[in-house]
Amino acid sequence: MTGDPVLREAQHAETHAEPSDEDLDKIARMPRSVSPSDLEPNPSVSVGYPNRGLLRFGMRINDDKDLQVKVGSLDSRHGTGELVRLIESAAHEVAFRYPRAQLTVGDLSRPGGGRSRPHVSHQSGRDVDLGFYMLDRRATPVNVHIFVRLNNQAMGKQWGNLYKFDAARNWALIESLLSQPTTDVQHIFVSNAIKRRLINRAVKEGANPEVLMRAKRVITQPRHGAPHRSHFHVRIYCADDDRPTCKDRPPFYAWHQRADQAPAVSVLKPNDS
Repeated sequence: MTGDPVLREAQHAETHAEPSDEDLDKIARMPRSVSPSDLEPNPSVSVGYPNRGLLRFGMRINDDKDLQVKVGSLDSRHGTGELVRLIESAAHEVAFRYPRAQLTVGDLSRPGGGRSRPHVSHQSGRDVDLGFYMLDRRATPVNVHIFVRLNNQAMGKQWGNLYKFDAARNWALIESLLSQPTTDVQHIFVSNAIKRRLINRAVKEGANPEVLMRAKRVITQPRHGAPHRSHFHVRIYCADDDRPTCKDRPPFYAWHQRADQAPAVSVLKPNDS
């Protein structure tokens, strides 16, 4: 493949059947037909793929008592309405079960989507980075509004403080994300060491078998790039009324009912985050 970065990117896009820049520009200017979501206050539209797309009418996620956007992510706090409502619902559910818990929210997408460095994805409003709920050195739950990189023992230091992964609150977060009835999570990227702790906690709690099965499928360590030791990278599928401008890639799971085709099960592993 040529060493020219522009041509290399174009060739990469072509091999994945991704829309060109011209295609994306045309899509962004297309009038939308009226759908039920147009009656909502924020009729967001995810355009294209997570790693080559745009966001129209994105919804801004706001700080509240149960979640806070971290410093450094204040310019990338827009997503589809489905994603923003999913995050808010999960944060509220965790705080209900564990009072005073506050979710740390990292990057979503820029207001109009598109390239958002240093990310490859986060372009079409369907990706979000979520920080871990943490314990301090006394095993007391704390709210840490930064991303703390953890080792294989799920411990890490930041600014001289020692933190440990809070399996209970983090599993409550994952359980809520995977139990939402109208928005399906496609990927939760995180390191294998963290995944093992989450699954062990779920088994210990006697988690719902369906939710546990979904967790085992969607939680993966990326094959390429960073293993994600400091946060969860969550991606949702396209909303039905955003198709065909919104594009998904496999895997597609049996529990994800798509309007444009029959459900299917795939074991393909993700390769972009």
